[in-house]
Amino acid sequence: MPSVLVVGSANFYGRAVIQELCAQRDLSSDTWMIRGVDKVLPELALFPLNVIKLFESVDYRMGNLRSAEFLEQAFGDTQWDYVINIAEYKFGQTAAVYEQDVRLMSLEVARLASKYKAKALVHVSTAHVFKPHGSPNTPHAEDDAMEASNELAATHVRTEQDLQMCKGRPPLVILRPALCYGPGDRQNVVPMLISAQISHATNQPMPILWDKDLRVSTVHVADVARACIQSAKWIATQNQESFAVFNLADPGDTTNAKLANAVAQLFNVKPSFQNSAFNFIAKRLKTSELTEEVNESLLGPWMELLTQHGIANSPLSP
Repeated sequence: MPSVLVVGSANFYGRAVIQELCAQRDLSSDTWMIRGVDKVLPELALFPLNVIKLFESVDYRMGNLRSAEFLEQAFGDTQWDYVINIAEYKFGQTAAVYEQDVRLMSLEVARLASKYKAKALVHVSTAHVFKPHGSPNTPHAEDDAMEASNELAATHVRTEQDLQMCKGRPPLVILRPALCYGPGDRQNVVPMLISAQISHATNQPMPILWDKDLRVSTVHVADVARACIQSAKWIATQNQESFAVFNLADPGDTTNAKLANAVAQLFNVKPSFQNSAFNFIAKRLKTSELTEEVNESLLGPWMELLTQHGIANSPLSP
């Protein structure tokens, strides 16, 4: 009987993992034990009805992922084959918040996976852990030097390093998804869609940050979900304390221009790429400062659009 514990199952990634697990379960003659844990009820996570029904078919438990007591209870009555830590985090938080929510929580999950003798542990990190290449057209390899560009990515770097050093941990896979898109996305590609909608409504070009030739590797969330499950099955067959890391991206060789033009075509607008002088300044701003500037320019028009269409509240934001 396969048993899978998904930590962070009610977010963008977790939803896709639950869907893929249920699809594999329904095609199998075995009895599966699937448990999802997260800090929000599926009914309040703005999932479509078919996804909510899937969550009703698994053992879902809501609680504070910061709480060691809650995580212990989530593990405590089953010897898990696979533990998948796919908790998602918001941009723009402080270093202290990320230390608690990313590193310490992930280390506690690893400790419990060891205590309860899980056969495999999968940890989802981020592809933002790499420093820029000398050649922008060369894909990053898994063993390239890491140099985070923001506080969240820096915490992921420390977390990856600490997880590898955990004594007695199960066989471990670290996955680093590129820019991820698909059903449930709110903070990756969707903000560009919102920007295009605002440009269409105001009859203005769609502003695009960074150079048009910048490589923007992408991956669909369904592929990330399948990678979580397949890598767990594979690493479980390796030696105890085995370790592997995989960068996740599709072969599309997507550039900033390709992505922007595809979105602009959907909304019948023209993309406007910032000049080199603007990008030079933007690269030297802190991420939080740059985010604040962008939000001020887009949030007002977005709120006006929502009001015009009778929408009082939306989980989507530029």
